[in-house]
Amino acid sequence: MKILVVSQYFWPEEFRINDICKGLRDAGHEVEVLTGLPNYPSGKIYNGYSIFKKGPKEYEGIKIKRTIMVPRGKKSSIMLGLNYLSFMVFGTIKAIPMLFKKYDRVFVFQVSPITSAVPALLVAKVKKIPSYIYIQDLWPETLYSIVSINNEKIRRVLKKVCNKIYNGFDKLLIASKGYEDILEKEGIVKDKLIYFPQWAEDFYSNEEDIEKENSDFIVTFAGNIGKAQSVDTIIKAANLAKDNKNIKWQIIGDGSEFENIKKLVGEYSLQETVVLVGRKPASAMPKYYSLSDALIVTLKSEDILKVTLPAKVQSYMAAGKPILAAISGEGNKVIKESKGGLVTEAEDFKGLYNNTIALYNMNVNERNILGKCGKEYFCRNFTREKLLKKLQKILN
Repeated sequence: MKILVVSQYFWPEEFRINDICKGLRDAGHEVEVLTGLPNYPSGKIYNGYSIFKKGPKEYEGIKIKRTIMVPRGKKSSIMLGLNYLSFMVFGTIKAIPMLFKKYDRVFVFQVSPITSAVPALLVAKVKKIPSYIYIQDLWPETLYSIVSINNEKIRRVLKKVCNKIYNGFDKLLIASKGYEDILEKEGIVKDKLIYFPQWAEDFYSNEEDIEKENSDFIVTFAGNIGKAQSVDTIIKAANLAKDNKNIKWQIIGDGSEFENIKKLVGEYSLQETVVLVGRKPASAMPKYYSLSDALIVTLKSEDILKVTLPAKVQSYMAAGKPILAAISGEGNKVIKESKGGLVTEAEDFKGLYNNTIALYNMNVNERNILGKCGKEYFCRNFTREKLLKKLQKILN
């Protein structure tokens, strides 16, 4: 088939849609991606790209069509709003010539914002071809976790718009089972909904044979550092453990809250035990994971995040390392079900501290059993091969 993929984010930005497209290509499909100018997470357009320079037109056999857009900036609701709006507007304009090309399917990778799906709906409706949206961030609920909107009239309008977009698709793939009840209550027909969790790229399963330089007990967080991720919960737990110099807290990533986290580390005088590594490519994670004794996942205590399963959970399980989690709802349930780690509720820094100390006091064999349980759960539920086969069945 010839598949048009619409995603506001794509290579060289690091999102799972890159691997989805490669998987579809490997299965023999022709894939073309409509996307924007790369600017995540720095908020600045990447070097080599601009309004007049759209970068490479192909990535590993996948055709790329880029539209101009306003970069998201950092810590600016206005810039973020313009970023969201500009992709919808200019992406829709860019999609008009695509109405004269042949496609068999339209597939949307929907993180924030939901408006990124509008260009896809235009093509699907005009050309009368099957359309699919893969929901990573459920809207408008995710929007409310980013921006405080209390006006009921505005909330009703946003709900109507989001429901209209979701209802426009033939099938809705949901990354978390928790989304199902919410969408059904909003009138989405159950037959349209398909549970399709995220997989972890194969390289996360690669254990690198690296020896530690010392006997430090390293616990690692890797990923976006934004408000939703509640990385301050980790720093507060590290503060409780600051007298234990053997426990090293490693934070890998960047995002809107990075400077606040850096400031918090300074306020607590944690420079000896907390290491802020900064952003690293996903392909470098096996090295960091191999040197870690445990991997941390945290989220804020908000309703929408309680029905979310963060993609890093799959990546951590694939690495075969024990998970330390301060997370509620779906993520909490999955980690407990896997028996792959120690879990407390979202934002419970004392619970995270206690679980870290408990894991620290375990022997190597006990920790290995936790990691093995997580890996086995991953192999049963989240492998790329199994989920890619499922995706092809859905598209067919």
